[in-house]
Amino acid sequence: MKIVGSSKSVAGKVCFVKLDGNLIKTDVATFNTNAVTLEKVLDFLAELGYDYAVIEDFENIGRDSGIKNGVEWESLKSLVEKVKRSKGSERCGAIGIFVGFVRGISRGKKVEKLEYEKYEELYEEKLKEIENKLKSNPGIVEVKIYHRDGVLKPGEDIIYVVVMGEHRKNVWKPLEESMELVKKELPIWKKEVFTDRAIWAHDYER
Repeated sequence: MKIVGSSKSVAGKVCFVKLDGNLIKTDVATFNTNAVTLEKVLDFLAELGYDYAVIEDFENIGRDSGIKNGVEWESLKSLVEKVKRSKGSERCGAIGIFVGFVRGISRGKKVEKLEYEKYEELYEEKLKEIENKLKSNPGIVEVKIYHRDGVLKPGEDIIYVVVMGEHRKNVWKPLEESMELVKKELPIWKKEVFTDRAIWAHDYER
């Protein structure tokens, strides 16, 4: 699902999202921000299969939330469902999942947030290359990787890797290989923001 600030040039299944006081109003339901975050609402819409979420007043909302205009959005559930609908899924019986999330303490310091930046011109191409490398393992039918960018707080998910294979023994090797390939080849960079300083962590584990 793509997050946009305007309905111009969108096609497919579209849901409009509006923040009104402490309410998040969508075409399908209304949520109270005291109980549900905007990110959880977007997860919900992705799981319903929407192609676009159009957020009104995106300039202000995006600045406050750290969500970028035009970003792709997936939840773990929506990504798994996409994989299970893939061609060849009928001969599969196992899915392996890796979830990476923001730690609260890094290098002995309290983490305030992480900031991720993608090199957009190459990102999708390199992501597809990594997925295809992992799919070349025996018994693997589909691989999907989703890496969030923008601002993420401790406890929030960073990356999902979903590997579908014919048998459970098939999925473990490519699942383990996936993060090494992501760290070496995916053009995305992380800045760790601590209470006293910020560090671009190019040479550290994501």
